[in-house]
This record gives sequence, structure tokens and C-alpha cells, in this order.
Amino acid sequence: MSARSSLDGRNSAPRRSLLAAILACLVVAGLAIALVATPVAAHAYLSESDPANGEQVDSPPDEVTLYFSGDGVVNADVTVEGPDGDAVSGEPEIDPDDTQIVRVPIDDADGEDGMYTVDWEVLADDGHTTSGSFFFAVGDEPLDRDAVLEAYDEDETDESVSPIEAGAKSLLLVGVVGLIGIPAIATLAVGPVFARAERREAIDRRLTQLLAGAAGLALVGALVLGLARSTALGPLSVETVAQFAKTPLGRAWLVQSVLGLALGGLVVAMARGRLPRRRSLVGTFVGSLAVAGTIAWTSHSATAIDRLQGTVVDFVHIVGAGLWIGGLAVLAFVVVPHVRAADADDRSVFLERTIRRYSILALVGVTLVVTTGLVLASWHVPTADGLTDTFYGLTLVAKLVLVAAALALGGITRFVLLRRLESARSGGPTGAARPASTDGGFDGGDDPPTVSRIARAVRLEVALLVVVLFLSAVLTSAPTAAVAGVDDEAAEATIEYEYDDVLVEVTALPVADATNESFTLEAGEPIVFEVAFLDDGEPVESDQPVRLLASSEDGTEMEVELEAHDDGTYATVQPLPDEGHWELRVTGAPDGSYVSEWIDATAVSADGHGDHEHDDGADHDDGADHEHDDHADHDHDPDSSPDTAFATLLQFGAVAVAVVGTVAATVESIRVRERDE
Repeated sequence: MSARSSLDGRNSAPRRSLLAAILACLVVAGLAIALVATPVAAHAYLSESDPANGEQVDSPPDEVTLYFSGDGVVNADVTVEGPDGDAVSGEPEIDPDDTQIVRVPIDDADGEDGMYTVDWEVLADDGHTTSGSFFFAVGDEPLDRDAVLEAYDEDETDESVSPIEAGAKSLLLVGVVGLIGIPAIATLAVGPVFARAERREAIDRRLTQLLAGAAGLALVGALVLGLARSTALGPLSVETVAQFAKTPLGRAWLVQSVLGLALGGLVVAMARGRLPRRRSLVGTFVGSLAVAGTIAWTSHSATAIDRLQGTVVDFVHIVGAGLWIGGLAVLAFVVVPHVRAADADDRSVFLERTIRRYSILALVGVTLVVTTGLVLASWHVPTADGLTDTFYGLTLVAKLVLVAAALALGGITRFVLLRRLESARSGGPTGAARPASTDGGFDGGDDPPTVSRIARAVRLEVALLVVVLFLSAVLTSAPTAAVAGVDDEAAEATIEYEYDDVLVEVTALPVADATNESFTLEAGEPIVFEVAFLDDGEPVESDQPVRLLASSEDGTEMEVELEAHDDGTYATVQPLPDEGHWELRVTGAPDGSYVSEWIDATAVSADGHGDHEHDDGADHDDGADHEHDDHADHDHDPDSSPDTAFATLLQFGAVAVAVVGTVAATVESIRVRERDE
């Protein structure tokens, strides 16, 4: 019996695939359109504090409050050190009503004047640990330059990725993608083609082996990922794992692990014939969707953007990858080996009809992946610079390149090689007298070269997409480009003047902007002003005190004497308390020659040029009585920050892909249905 005769009259599967393709793509199109006005991403990093970074207060506060953006905090380790370096803080407390707020009591509220340093490390909802430090001062004493510089140096985004976490996440993703795609293509594409019992038995054996491998990867990945994340609470031990299991993230991990064990047991039962094939495939598919849900629930998008919206988008992204990549794995490791063992006159028919049915699922999967991928990129890479200036962006670019290469291979297979296969088959018999060789290849004929090319293209596409899944795991373990772009290290700027043979350098840190003649500084931010007198590159000592006079346009004046340091520079830490135009005058006498130089400066609000959203620290009268009324909605307003032009472009790109993908999947479904009729 030929393959064609075995398939006559089997049109229910193509019709179901047609409806499924249309429904899925329309849902995604509606989702993409709804997400055009998406909220701007917030993230699990310190956005504000009370007292604020660099703030000077009259007396020590009763507590220090940290406000985190986006992700809720699962566990917090915060230490406040006094001027003498001793810890003066109690146990941190996470606000039960808003886990983005952490309060740290000060044990000794009658502490001495000076600089207080706050070191923090938190475990966020998405399983990632972030850390940093800031400082505030008590009393009127000037801040120490070296301590301030050290605080600014430590307040940087750590873009490193844990190799264990990334590796475990990649195993989990590969396994889940396989568990989603294998049952889907087995039911909708492979089953209708290989309908005869003797063919189905061999196919089922290979499918079961592939499912077992996917289930094993998912289970190992889930277990190792949870253990790796638990080390954020301390060294790996039974106590640490038990403590981690009590957190929301730990509970999600337990659910994920139980589902992984259940899926493994289901596949084993299927392999031993204890459960019907169809019921096992349905159970595996549903269980894998549940695991995908746990992954999406703890993703960057769910914890930092919006729990429901982020979970849905990430879930659809994973399901799309499963339909595309998992189905492709079935083609590569199940269908192709079986085709090579089939009768010579059936090989081309089997491969052609399977690929055509798979192409419907692949188009739906690609549409889901690309549409949601563009939405995710608009959240996590809101500017074009983020693609090249951050580790997250560069990894995303590499992923996109590989996805494009995989799509190109898929296009070649579907529109070039498959047409050659059809042309060769329609031109006459394939040479049934030429049996398959013992090594799995072919002993000639018109079709085998094309079949072999298809096999190589499919396997190469699978390899590329496995690397894509690994890069996806790296992305989920790294700070997003939005975070890395916000938390850049403090910038400094230097203005130079020449006096006879002496070069005068005036440096400010941090600056919002600068030119060759002026500084733009953040009002209320502690600024390190540093002056150096150089002669042929060597520092020159000033015979008179080096002073800095700051005069604002509203008449405020401040004059401070800069402290001499061992490196030959003179420095002070001085905030500009009021917004507006300032004139800075630096005076000194290097080698007895009097120097006086004026510098223009502009003090701007923190809202436009910084990470710290707080009132001017110099104007607070009592450190214990701060009024921060705006903290109640410090990051819950999705419309607080407008989308960038780049993000908007990505969102409209998502809509376009959804529409085009819907049309393509519909057309492909109609073609398959017409061929089978």
C-alpha cells in the first residue's frame, strides 16, 4: 500500500489544524494590538531610599527605608554602618503589604555625627540577587572624599551571569520546549501521515525516546535551578533549601519540580505501555504547559512589568518556541530516520506530507515567538543603544541573528527543497528497486539527494535553535538593558585652564552633563570637586588655601576650603542645594602665583538626570521626620514614563508580525487541506 492511499479521507486533522492556526494567530494579533500601549519596565533595583543617597540630616533616623522598583523582594540583607565602621542596624523587615519596600531599624538612634553607609543585597521575585550601597551623613561635618568616591564606585549594576543558573535554565527550557512541541506535532502532523500500525509502532518508539530525553532535561534543569537560586540565602545546605522553599519563588520551584517528576513518570508509563498513547500525549502536553506557566510566573516580565500581563506574554513566547523547535526536533530525530527505513516509493510522500503539516504549526509557533519577542524587547530594551551598550542587548542581538538564520533554513526547506522533492516525485517512480543502505543513507535514486539535504537542513536548524534557547536562558539570568542603562556608573568631567606654565584642572563627580566650560549637576547630590595644579604633568603645591566659592542666581553663597590629599590634589564634597544657574570660583596659589577661575554650573532636578528621586538633602531639618508621600505609588503607575520611540517601533512591529503570521498560517492550512481533498 502506498502512503497516498493510507491518507485518503483523513481530512479532520488538517481542518483542526486550520482552525487552531487561525485561532492562535488571531489571539496573538489581539494581544499584540492590546500591548501597543504597554507599561514601561520597572526593575528589581533600588530606586529610592529614606534618607536619600548623600542626604545630610541633623540626627540619625530611627530607620532606613529602601524602595525597590518592579520586582518584589523575597529576602533582604541590609547593614547600616556608622562613622566608626560598626553595624548600627537591626534585622531588615519586608513590608507585607508592598514587598518592594524594605525597612531597617537603627538600633542606636543617638549615634555620632558622620557618614553612614548602607550595604544591601536582596533576592527578587524572579530569582535574581542584586546588591549595592549608598550613604547619608549626620551633622554638618563635610563628607570624606574617598568614602564618597567608594560609594559611587560600588553603586553599579552587576551584569555578570551565574553559569550554573544559566546552564540549568537552558536545560529546563530545552526540556519544556520539547515536551510542548513533541506531542503537538505527533498528534497533528506525524499521526495522520504514518497511520498504519506497523509504521506507528516504530514512530511511537522514537517519540517516546525523545519525550523521555526532554522530560529528563526539564527535571534536571528545574532541580539544579532551584538549588542554585537557594544559595542566595546562604551556603547550599538542607537548611538553606528549606528556607528557600518557604519563599514565593521557592514555592514556585517546588511546583515546578513536582510537575517535572510527574511528567517523567507519565513518559515512563507511556514507554511501558501502561497508558494509552493518546492519553499520554495529552497529559504530557498539558503538564508541559503547566511547567511553562511556572517559568513565566517568575520571569523578568511577570515580576518587573505586570504579573498577569508579563506572565501571559512569556507563556505564549514559550509555547510558540515549543511548537516551532519541539516540532522541528520530531522531524529531525523521528521522522527522518523513519523515512530512511521506509519503502523507496513512500519516502518522499511521507516527508513531504509531514513537513506540510508541520509547517502550519511552525508558522503559528514563529508568529507567537516573534510577536511576543518584540513585545518583550520593547519592555527590556527600550532604547536602541541598549542593544550595543549592555550585555543583555548584545546577547539579544546574537539570539536574533541565530533566529534569522534558522528562519532562513526553514524557508529553504519549505520553499526550495520541498518543491524539488515534489517535482522529482511527480516526474516518475523513485526507483523502488533501490533499497535503503545499512548505514541509514540511500543507494541512489532521484529523491534521496533532496531528502538528505532536507535532513541536514532540519538538523542544522535544530542545532541553531538549541543555541537560541541557551541564549534565552542567559537573558533570563542577566539584568535587562533597561536596568543596566539606568544604573551606569557615575560620570565625571574635567575642565582645564592654563596659567603661564601651570595647568589648572577642575574635576566634578558625578555630573549629568558637561562642556569645556561648564558643568551640569544634580541639585542636592553630593558632588566631589577636585582641583589639581600641574606643571609638566607633575602636581604643584598651592602656597595658599585652595577655596571653592559657589554663588547661585538667587543670592545663595557657599565658600569651602578644599582639603589637600597625598596625590597632590585638593578636594571637597559639596552639594548645590538649589536648582538653577550657579557660578563656581576656584582660587589658589600654585608656586606663589595667584589663580582665580570662574566656572558656569547648572543644578537640575533629580527627575531628569539621575536615579535618585528625593527632596534636596540639604533642606531637611530632622532625619527622623522625612515626608516622602510619593512613595505610596513609587512604581505602580504604568503611565509614569512614556514609551521611547524605539519601544513603540518594536510594539508596532509585533502587531505587523501577528497579522502577517496569521495570514501565512491560514494560507498554509488551506493549501494542506486542498491537497488532502
